[in-house]
Amino acid sequence: MDWKHTLKIALRRPADLPDALSPIKLKLISVLEGAVFIAAITSLLNSSLERLFFKSSENASKLLENNSLSFIFNPLSMFAFELIFIITVMVSILFFSNFSNKKIGIEELGKNVLFLFLVTFVFKFMQVLFLFISFDLYYICRFFELVWFIWALSSVVSTLYKFKSVLLTAFLGAITVSLTMGFLFMIFVSIIQFLLRGDLPNV
Repeated sequence: MDWKHTLKIALRRPADLPDALSPIKLKLISVLEGAVFIAAITSLLNSSLERLFFKSSENASKLLENNSLSFIFNPLSMFAFELIFIITVMVSILFFSNFSNKKIGIEELGKNVLFLFLVTFVFKFMQVLFLFISFDLYYICRFFELVWFIWALSSVVSTLYKFKSVLLTAFLGAITVSLTMGFLFMIFVSIIQFLLRGDLPNV
């Protein structure tokens, strides 16, 4: 399999990604392991990005002084949140699959979703470089990464489940994932703060 060519497909024509990945066969355990691996490396890179953004952990601490959410800069917290995000995306897609007559196994769905998460690594490495050049370029790259991911994921989902509108898929998917992640984030923050402080915070 030509990974370079597959990467170009994901970046330029994500709707063709399911066909490009069709030779790859994964088991459910492999999908779960892949999700854990991607969450781990992404959290480490995001942690490095945050430290570069704030120049040092001391500056970040000063910025978030007396802020009960300062623990989110911890790589372990980022790992947990990233893993929750990946699982939420997959579960949301499986929910919307009920509106399609075409049934796709979680293994088939998982490999496509995980590959798109891997491709976002290209953008994150670019962000590291842009931090040394300009904060404006950094923000532009982050925004482009978000737009590309929503478009690419919606294109893949539309192809897999034969949905007619990529735009509608993107709109409904973004709302569902955002609301779900917001709710889960509040629960996650409450649990972490309870464990760290022994009392329930006002989130």
